[in-house]
Amino acid sequence: MSNTVILDGSGNPLPEPVRAAARRRYAMSAAYSAASNDHSSMAAWRPGTYSGQSALGLNRDVVVDRINDAVRNSGWASAGVTRLVDNVIGSGWRLSSKPNARTLNLTEDEADEIGDQIEALWSDVATDPRNWFDAERTKSVAGILGLAARHRFTDGEAFAVLPYRMGGNGYGTCVQVIDPARLSNPMGQMDSETLRDGVELDEYGAPVAYHIRKAHPGDVFGRMQQMFIWERIEREDEYGRPIAVHSYEATRAGMTRGASRWAPILQQLKQVSDYNDYELQAASLNAVMAAFIKTPFDMDQLADSLGAGDIGKSINALTAAQAAAYGADPIRLKGAQINFLNPGEDVVFTKSEHPNAAFEVFVNAALRNIASCVGLTYEQLTMDWSKVNYSSARAALLEIWRGLSAEKSSFAHSFMQPIYWAWLEEVFDQRRIILPPHAVSFQANPAGWVRAAWIGSGRGWVDPEKEAKAAAIRLATGLTTQESESAEQGRDWKEDMMQRAREQRFARKLGVVSGETASAGVVSRFASDPNEQGDEEKEEASK
Repeated sequence: MSNTVILDGSGNPLPEPVRAAARRRYAMSAAYSAASNDHSSMAAWRPGTYSGQSALGLNRDVVVDRINDAVRNSGWASAGVTRLVDNVIGSGWRLSSKPNARTLNLTEDEADEIGDQIEALWSDVATDPRNWFDAERTKSVAGILGLAARHRFTDGEAFAVLPYRMGGNGYGTCVQVIDPARLSNPMGQMDSETLRDGVELDEYGAPVAYHIRKAHPGDVFGRMQQMFIWERIEREDEYGRPIAVHSYEATRAGMTRGASRWAPILQQLKQVSDYNDYELQAASLNAVMAAFIKTPFDMDQLADSLGAGDIGKSINALTAAQAAAYGADPIRLKGAQINFLNPGEDVVFTKSEHPNAAFEVFVNAALRNIASCVGLTYEQLTMDWSKVNYSSARAALLEIWRGLSAEKSSFAHSFMQPIYWAWLEEVFDQRRIILPPHAVSFQANPAGWVRAAWIGSGRGWVDPEKEAKAAAIRLATGLTTQESESAEQGRDWKEDMMQRAREQRFARKLGVVSGETASAGVVSRFASDPNEQGDEEKEEASK
């Protein structure tokens, strides 16, 4: 078998150094293009090897400071955080207590009755206008949730402590939301196996305590000494009652602090904000109408006509005379002004033009990327719904709702449940709930007692008629429950049932037909004939 000879462009065999270089490049290639070094895009891409916590801990302060600055000064960043809080928290969460009947040695009816007692007690605490549940006494439970959620959606984590201070509501349990920036290693200590970024860990990496500054590192009102004092707060007491609550979503194993969802998109957000600012400045400058006076005087001819002597003084005198003429009292009309010009002078206006057809396309593309990264739709971020129809809006919101539901579930488990645990333990200690003698105690099975669902903000309607028909069909065919349908709209099904019963009793008392009775036939018709279409649907189908 003869050896293959590779020729160059001139027909000569390739020199050995060239062939050797080609063999080296071939050896550097990889089975995965992601690991190759022979492409211009990959050759200079040499990222470091970081653990989840080390990648975050080295630069976390800078990242968080930049994100907070963006939220303060960028309308899009501020709108994004606000939309996330509105969708996940809304006006607050309703408690739906669900004690585990099987593990607590209760019947289903007993569990429901005890759950109703717990919900009634919690409702008083959550809506108390004196705000005793807030250690600072400035927020309701909904306000505490909203502030903590805002920290989580901005900083990537939320932190709170649960001091015990007897208040006017009869409970000692209260909540104080702490800025995560106060969580740090005392006196700037280096991270170790048991202390990482303010979080003290056990041998398995579980948090056992947190180190909190007495004051925020950015405070400017005379608390300098407090900035250099740290307080060690244990995660829970010896009986398991939560003392500190740290809510974040770990994206890699070993993370002890949370990473903001804005971090991957922050550079692009800054660039598009700067670009928008530059375009606004350019448009403002070009919108200003400037006018210049064009004079027929030629400087050389003027010098010759002046003859001998100090030409500079003569020109200055002429200029002063012109200025005096320009500043003379003009003829004024309402909304306009007429000036006299010297002989031969003319007024020339600049053209106000700044065409940039690519501006909107570029900004919209960037905003779509930003919205996708933080878990919103472009329409939610910009509040521009002009280019969507029912189908596209419904599909987008359903997709986003999955992510928001997952975020709500994570936040409820890591932030709200420990707070509820601490409060409910005190409720049992004060014997505020009537229990059957055979029920398992709170200390014996706290997880069974704190089992609950948190009803958040309602999904809302895109087309109320279509979605009401769909809900009626699901209920009639057994594909859903009244509890599920009510919770989807941010309501408690038991409260709805009781309110409907009150309305029916009041309607019978007055001898009128209630709205529920009048609409029963309509709902039945939709359920029995799912293919029936309304006028709007028929019109849309005919297009």
